[in-house]
Amino acid sequence: MELKLVTTDNKIKTVDLEKFLSKVKKDSFFYFSKETSYKDLQDLIDLLEKEGYSVYFREVKYTLEDDGYMYEMHIL
Repeated sequence: MELKLVTTDNKIKTVDLEKFLSKVKKDSFFYFSKETSYKDLQDLIDLLEKEGYSVYFREVKYTLEDDGYMYEMHIL
């Protein structure tokens, strides 16, 4: 599974699942590009919840256009 993260300088960085999981810690935020598969993100949430994390996940719109969004994941 490849995840497309949005970095702080608004660039898209592709990481694999193992690399992403190594960065996960409690009370962290991650932003994903709209190009990331929604199904992959749901599978990731299920995996994180099985590992004992609580996950808050939502779509963030940053323009009024239909394609102006990204996904936010807050891991608790």
